[in-house]
Amino acid sequence: MASQKNRVRGEEPESNLPPWFNEVAGIALIGVGLILILSLITFTPHDMPILGIGGMVDNEPNIPRENSIGVVGALFAYFILFIFGAAGYLLPIGLLWLGVAYAFMGAKFSKRTLIGLVCFVLCGSCLLAVTELLSSWAVANHFMGSGGFAGHWLGSKVLEGLLNKTGAVILLVVLYLIGMIMLTGLHPIQFSKVCWVKFQEWRVKRLGDKERIAEKESKRAARDAEKLARQQEREAAKAEAKAKADAEKERAKEEKAKKEDVAKKARVEEEKKNPQVEMDLKEIPKPKIVDSSQRKKPRMDPGSKPFEKKKQDGVSLSTEGFEDYELPGFDLLTYDDSEPEDQGADQGELLSIQKTIVDTLKAFGVDVSAGDITRGPTITRYEVYPSMGLRVSRITQLEADIARATKAERINILAPIPGKDTVGIEIANDNKVAVPLRELLQDEAFTSAKKKIPLALGKDVYGNTVIGDLAAMPHLLVAGATGAGKSVCINSIITSILFKFSPDELRFIMVDPKVVEMQVYGNLPHLVVPVVTDPNKVVAALRWVVNEMEKRYRLFAKCGVRNFDGYNSRPRPEKEEEPEVVEPEENVEVEEEPDPEVIESIARALEDGELGPSSSADDEDELDLDEDEMPDRFPYIVVIIDELADLMQTAPADVEMNIARIAQKARAAGIHLIIATQTPRADVVTGIIKANIPSRIAFQVSSALDSRVILDTKGADKLVGKGDMLYLPPGSAKLERAQGAFVSDEEVEAIVEHCSNQTEQKFEESIQQTIEQGGVDGGDDGNDVSDADEECLLKCIEVITTEQKASTSLLQRRLRLGYTRAARMMDILEERGMIGPADGAKARDIYI
Repeated sequence: MASQKNRVRGEEPESNLPPWFNEVAGIALIGVGLILILSLITFTPHDMPILGIGGMVDNEPNIPRENSIGVVGALFAYFILFIFGAAGYLLPIGLLWLGVAYAFMGAKFSKRTLIGLVCFVLCGSCLLAVTELLSSWAVANHFMGSGGFAGHWLGSKVLEGLLNKTGAVILLVVLYLIGMIMLTGLHPIQFSKVCWVKFQEWRVKRLGDKERIAEKESKRAARDAEKLARQQEREAAKAEAKAKADAEKERAKEEKAKKEDVAKKARVEEEKKNPQVEMDLKEIPKPKIVDSSQRKKPRMDPGSKPFEKKKQDGVSLSTEGFEDYELPGFDLLTYDDSEPEDQGADQGELLSIQKTIVDTLKAFGVDVSAGDITRGPTITRYEVYPSMGLRVSRITQLEADIARATKAERINILAPIPGKDTVGIEIANDNKVAVPLRELLQDEAFTSAKKKIPLALGKDVYGNTVIGDLAAMPHLLVAGATGAGKSVCINSIITSILFKFSPDELRFIMVDPKVVEMQVYGNLPHLVVPVVTDPNKVVAALRWVVNEMEKRYRLFAKCGVRNFDGYNSRPRPEKEEEPEVVEPEENVEVEEEPDPEVIESIARALEDGELGPSSSADDEDELDLDEDEMPDRFPYIVVIIDELADLMQTAPADVEMNIARIAQKARAAGIHLIIATQTPRADVVTGIIKANIPSRIAFQVSSALDSRVILDTKGADKLVGKGDMLYLPPGSAKLERAQGAFVSDEEVEAIVEHCSNQTEQKFEESIQQTIEQGGVDGGDDGNDVSDADEECLLKCIEVITTEQKASTSLLQRRLRLGYTRAARMMDILEERGMIGPADGAKARDIYI
């Protein structure tokens, strides 16, 4: 009955818990409260990305955690603050209060305290959400609001939506006070009265102790006065010691100054006795702005020509019908006489960018002085003078910072500029100026007699024309990404050649695996054979070039000349017979006397080799042809390969071998090679090809690795495209940056039409037949075997007859051949019936 009465009155029933439970529960609550309050105080959002919880700042957590309780403390603090917001700090305070009450004040466990704690924390959360207090704290810690999840939904959404803000605040304050009373068991009014009584008692006690306090203050003042006196004495002693030290320093300075004066007078007297001229320090010249992007006015009439055709005698390739050929004129190339839209350079803008560069470098502790500014067609070069003792590497390390400061897409730093004592910073122009091909063709450098095969390439940053000489290169590699200007460069090179050479002076062999790039030149009379588009026929075309090269060298040896120019400019006895009729026999005898010696010495050494003379019918016919119909002149042969990567995938070994042979030996024979590729990989542009082609042109590429494959150094990856290129001249290790010449498709078609309308194409049928047979897998009787292969076959036959056995490994060991070449020699010997077919592990039969 008593328990029922207690329940009716709303009182808690007596607990049956043991007496030690309150102390244990109190200690536990104190511990939990301390852990939670330390977790909340040291909470930071940067500790939380371990669980991938949204709203955090970093992708990686702090290691080690900044929270005093570690990972667990960070998790507890995050969930408490996420639910209750800033009111979550009330939860550990309430737990500490309950722990102290249970452990030390004899309080009993009851539901009233738990309900009061929940109401106390929850109402505080809702109050913060409704009143929007501590919103900056919530933003800084990336929470929903200062009241957390509970305050946002219960306070803002529910209570404020029902009672508006004022009603919600009144209700929440009332509930908050009720919860505090239920939690602490203290009444606010009674608590205030007790506090007032305590304050009155403290005031009376303080008035009674005023006399004792005054006495203590007087004693403290006496002690302070004594301490101050001692301090003043110490300061006076320090001041006296400092004065003595300063006096000694002054005396030392005076003595030093006297010694310096004496030494200076001694130096002056010595200089008077032995006068010497002292060199002044180098003065930085006054900076200047050079605008080289403007087009040059043409100095020739539109209908004029850069070259006039020279009348030539017959050459080895067919030249009949080319006597009346006329070279193209400038009227086939368009030229805009009006000024470009970018009329000059804004000097104020250029100086502003240069000042930005100098200030940026000085901000990082790099002291430089402003130099010249050179504005080119594509880029502008800003020069700076480093201070004495400054390493230029410190400037290159700030490349990204300079690009950020100048707002440039990409920059290139030349540290230093070759041939100058300045560092160049190259920035792309916003408005690029095209370089028309006609402007380069009208330049004196292109028409100069020093360049045998001039190539109009472009203009450098200083406005100078870049004219290459294919005869001096003697071969050229052009590489770059798609759309960087490689095809336009090839067109400008071919057009430059067409403006100087007629079909009887220079012939083309064009290889176009992509089928679309070289088709516009299909009607040129300069072509030896139609444009080769089948990759399987390219090897045969290159072998014909190798054979033509060997043939020319044999004729050079018979004539006693060293190279292509010597053969074409040799004295011709037939022309000397005409003026004097009486002495032709003597002249003939004089010219015929060295022929047997030359043939017996040079020609026999080249043709026979160490294995004795060759008795094949083809060689005898060739010798007869050379003696009876020796060509008066040879034309240049230019082999253009548009895409090397496709050929290296089809027949890499044969293509690489033939290109290497042409690049190594063909210069003196008047045969030149131009290779282009848009895939500059190490397996395409191999080391053998690069070693034999020193002259290269690189357009924009995607990575520094591709740049190193082309140029053996970085730099092409920083070009801006659209004709911006790096040119490596022959015999030089210095790269030249230039803007490539532009020639439109309409101009190319007009030039090709002009050339093709004057004469019909005359392809060499024998050469074309050889290439066609090579493309269909060989032909018969070894038609696709070059002279070098024939020499190697003779050596292979000698090894086989000596050893009386035939195998690929034997030829590799004895003749030091590669596996591919040795296997090919075995296949040719088998086709000619000299050895038997392979039969597993058995030895081949030998039929010779």
